[in-house]
Amino acid sequence: MKIRRFLLSLYKKGSMSFEEELGRIKTIADKQDKISLPEVRELISLVTSVFTTACLDFGYDARQILRVKTKLRDAGRRSPPWKPTSSRVPGRPQDGSDGNRILRWKLKRSHKFYANEMIATLTETKYYLQLLSMDDAPELPDNTIQECFGWLIEHDIRPGYYLDPIQLIPISLKSIIDDARIIQSGHLYPLDRGGKHEPKNAFLMLSRSNQLQGNLTIDELIELMDEIVKRHKKHHK
Repeated sequence: MKIRRFLLSLYKKGSMSFEEELGRIKTIADKQDKISLPEVRELISLVTSVFTTACLDFGYDARQILRVKTKLRDAGRRSPPWKPTSSRVPGRPQDGSDGNRILRWKLKRSHKFYANEMIATLTETKYYLQLLSMDDAPELPDNTIQECFGWLIEHDIRPGYYLDPIQLIPISLKSIIDDARIIQSGHLYPLDRGGKHEPKNAFLMLSRSNQLQGNLTIDELIELMDEIVKRHKKHHK
């Protein structure tokens, strides 16, 4: 066991070992759509712990890992700023002093950011699995959880498997660890247009990709880009 793993095991004294956590994750994941809410709560805790341990063992900085975890929590179970204006300064956008994020299941069902606890937690779990499938991600021990989440992320959990859903290019976990701002959560069908915050619609993507997509669906974005390219080709003949 490496020094980092040993120090983390002291911090987690009394809890499961890394290998036991992986085994428990697999047991829960194998239930697929029969997972209960208490098991989903356990799952996100275990996946977060495994991600942290694996990244520390890989040599990534603990403070930077914490920033990424906070970002995923804000993108998964918690909502973006959910009021159009500040409760402190009338007319201004909501800011951090307003307590501007809320657990999604505490919003009204009609709110565009709403998701029940099961769905929101599975979405956040998916984000962690996507990180573990990016370039420069730590490789998990063989025959653990690599192939048991196809129902949630539709690919194996192996470094290099995940591509940005807009540009279809690899994303480096190292780059995200160095600067969490390069990544954002996005929705293939925008929430403003009736899309849901749920695993089949929510993906991590490069911030640039999120800007490119804007409020368009993927099909609309591709059609727009195709039209732009055609016009430029015609213009430069």
